[in-house]
Amino acid sequence: MNFTKKNTLIVLVAGKARSGKGEVASYMEKILKKEGKKVILSPYTKYLKRYIAEVTGEDFDDENKPRDLLQKISSELIKKKLSNPNFFIHRQQEDLSFYLYFMDVVIIPDVRFPEEIDAIKEKFSNVFSIGVKRKDYISTLTKEQQEDITEIALDDYHNYDIELENTSLEKLQSNVVDMIKKLEKEGRI
Repeated sequence: MNFTKKNTLIVLVAGKARSGKGEVASYMEKILKKEGKKVILSPYTKYLKRYIAEVTGEDFDDENKPRDLLQKISSELIKKKLSNPNFFIHRQQEDLSFYLYFMDVVIIPDVRFPEEIDAIKEKFSNVFSIGVKRKDYISTLTKEQQEDITEIALDDYHNYDIELENTSLEKLQSNVVDMIKKLEKEGRI
């Protein structure tokens, strides 16, 4: 087997809980796979979720995830007690270095911090960042969850390649189609 690096497009999808990040990522994945592209979703939280499943013995899905526990382990244990704010960034960078040999597109669907965008853009050349906002959405998170750093860290960040406003699923999907066409025209995919 010959291992040759590809010009893999790395797509970073950022936003708050229930903003539409997952919809953008999964719709983009669906379209690109239909076009014959090799695409993978590589969430920052994949290791965090795995660690929690291993230490608790509980499996969970995105609809039934222990958000408080995810936030506390990320913020209090890993970033503060372990003094490693780039813990998941480093793991993602290692994964991306591997994926560059196999994938046409890698989508990171759960960006929550500016440094998660900036570190990937600094290390890799073909990176596209998307900020997803849901303007009039009334969050179902608790007040404490809404005030957690994972929910507010991107409030003043606007250095995205594109910002999408989630006003409806149809409009969001239309924006994704237009964005893919633009990226293809630019030769990034």
